[in-house]
Amino acid sequence: MQYILGIDGGGSKTTAILADERGNVLGEGRGGASNYQTIGLESAGRAIKCAVTAALQQAGESSSLALDELEGKLVVVAGLAGADRPSDRERLRPVVAGQLPCKPAHLRVEHDARVALAAATGGKPGIILIAGTGSIAFGIDASGREVRAGGWGPILGDEGSGYSIGKAALTAILWEYDGRGKPTSLTRKITSRLEVNDIDEIVTRVYQGPLQRPEIARLAEIVLEEAAAGDEISRYLITDAAEHLVKQIAAVLIRLEWHQQSIPVAGVGGLLRPGNLLWETIAGMLNRAHPQVSFASPMLPPELGAILLGRQALDTSIPYEELIANLSSSTKDNSPPTA
Repeated sequence: MQYILGIDGGGSKTTAILADERGNVLGEGRGGASNYQTIGLESAGRAIKCAVTAALQQAGESSSLALDELEGKLVVVAGLAGADRPSDRERLRPVVAGQLPCKPAHLRVEHDARVALAAATGGKPGIILIAGTGSIAFGIDASGREVRAGGWGPILGDEGSGYSIGKAALTAILWEYDGRGKPTSLTRKITSRLEVNDIDEIVTRVYQGPLQRPEIARLAEIVLEEAAAGDEISRYLITDAAEHLVKQIAAVLIRLEWHQQSIPVAGVGGLLRPGNLLWETIAGMLNRAHPQVSFASPMLPPELGAILLGRQALDTSIPYEELIANLSSSTKDNSPPTA
């Protein structure tokens, strides 16, 4: 039996999945953020190790899988935020390798959008839109050509992301406090969430460190709630985010020169859930501007895309359809993790 370890690492969390060559999920583990561009290689390595260790421990408990059984039989694929360029992936390879219990038969480091797209379409051509802590659109056409838009990080990009929405919400609160912005229910909701009594405390927490990027990104959930409840400022922030995300999809479409009748586009991430206001706003904008796009939920969670890519390195006679079916069945008992 051969095994695949799939890792999906983002700006807020890292997930590791261990599966056998048939696609039976044996163990799952979680860790913290692993985008080395924002937290450094050492911290990214710790998050990866935490997730991998937990996945292997669960596999040992549920399937009695011993670590020595993985020797020479383990394929590892890590899809990591911040691994966009070949130089990034070369820097990350030894970091990932250092967190593994044995030397893998094959190790592949990809950017997180690549594995998310594989999961979304079952390995077929399409476009993935990720809106979590960061944001990016990534597509692959039938010829294998790859194009991305966005994903440039919190300083140079990530428009429409949880971080950008959370940051904009904090700005809206400060503008109301100054008297140069409209009243918003975000002030009461966010100060209550942060347990602060004075607006000045928000500034201190942001600039002196306790309120880091993942925590700011999580404030986007409050913006979604207040937008759904009718708060004008919150609705504006969600509409603005949707416009940026649709522009990312459009940029990929244009550069791929994609003109066929139906183009699959999947949305994933902590912010993108079917039925919420951001999802519906994006779907409406796409329907008006790009009616050839079919905006839908992904076939599988992102970390299972790493399993699909890992299969390419296996010498196995197991049908691809069986792998997909077994991976799909593993998600029925557990809600798909978000990116």
